[in-house]
Amino acid sequence: MNYETKWANLNKKLRQSAEDNNGLASALFDLENHQRETGFIKDDLKKIKRIVFQDPNNKSYSLRAQINPKRAKRHDGSGNLALAGEHPNINNGCFLCRENIKWQQEERQIGFEINFGISDYIAFMNPFPLLPNHVVIASTAHRTQELRLFQNDEQNQDLALVLSDLCELADRLPNHIGFYNGVGAGASIPDHFHFQFFQRAPDLPKFPLEERTFSNIDCDFTTTLVEDYPLCVFRWMGELGEVVEKATSWITNFIKTSKFERQQLTANFIASRSMTSKTITLYFVPRHRFKQFWNGNAGIVGGLEILGEIVLASNEECNLVRYDIMNFEFIEQGLSRISAPFTTDKADEL
Repeated sequence: MNYETKWANLNKKLRQSAEDNNGLASALFDLENHQRETGFIKDDLKKIKRIVFQDPNNKSYSLRAQINPKRAKRHDGSGNLALAGEHPNINNGCFLCRENIKWQQEERQIGFEINFGISDYIAFMNPFPLLPNHVVIASTAHRTQELRLFQNDEQNQDLALVLSDLCELADRLPNHIGFYNGVGAGASIPDHFHFQFFQRAPDLPKFPLEERTFSNIDCDFTTTLVEDYPLCVFRWMGELGEVVEKATSWITNFIKTSKFERQQLTANFIASRSMTSKTITLYFVPRHRFKQFWNGNAGIVGGLEILGEIVLASNEECNLVRYDIMNFEFIEQGLSRISAPFTTDKADEL
C-alpha cells in the first residue's frame, strides 16, 4: 500500500474515532497508538522521572525537574537525511512539511488533518515526547512562526488568529495543555508555524505555574499577573471568544508601549480548558528573544519550562540532580535569567 493511501485510510479511521468517541482527543490517542506500532515514537515514557522541589518559604508552591535522557536524542527524529538527494527537498527540507516527512521518516510518520474556520493543520506525534500524547500541530502550509506584532512583515502571523487557534485547540482537548513558542522563545522549527500539545501527567496533572496566585492589574479585572514567580506571566480566564478578544487587545497595547524595540521581543502563549466547564485559561509570557537559556548557554526555555518543569536530558543536566545541585532555588534562578527587565518594569507601571 502506498504512502498516500495509508495516509488517507488512517485519517478516515481517526475522523471516525473522533465522531464516535471523545472528539479530537480520541483521534490523537489512536494516532499515538498507530505511531508506536510503526516504530516512529521512540520513547514509552516509562523511564521518565519527575522531582518536585518545594519552595522552602512556602510549602504550597513548587518547581520541578523532569529527568528524560532519551530526550537528548530528539535531533535523531529528523529522519534519514541521507535520502535528501533522491527526493524533492521542499522548503530546505523543513521537518514539518508533509512532502519532506514522507521520505525523511521513510513513510512511517503519518499525521492527522485538523480543519476549523480558515485554519488547516496536521497533527504529528513527537518521536521523543515530554509527556503522554505529545503532539506537534503544524500548519498545513509552510509559513513562519514569527508574529507580525514583533516583526512587521505581511508574511508573519496575526496575533488574534494565533490566539484563537491555540484556544480553539485547547477547547477541543480538555485533558491537554498547549503552547505556542515564539521565535527566540523555544520554537524548535521557527520557519514552520506550529503549536505543541500534550496530556497532563496522571500523577502530577497540575503544573507549578497553575498553583500560583494571580492578582488583578486592570480596571475590569480580566487581566491578572502572577505573584512570586521567577517569570512575568499574565493570565486571562473565561469564554473562548472573550479571552481571545481581551488578550489580543491588551497584548498589542503592551508591546506597542514597551520601551524595547519590537524586533527584540518575542513571547510564549499557553492555553488549557477546564475539565469541568468551558472555561479557557490563556497565559502570556513576554520575552526578550536573545534570552533563551536557563543554564548558561544551554537549556532552552519553552512552554514546559514556563509552566515550572525543567527538562534534564543531557548527561551534564542529569548530573545536576545526581550531585544534588538542582533544587528549588536553582530552578528559580535559572528561569529568572530569561525574564527580560522590561516585563517587570511594565508590570509595575500598570
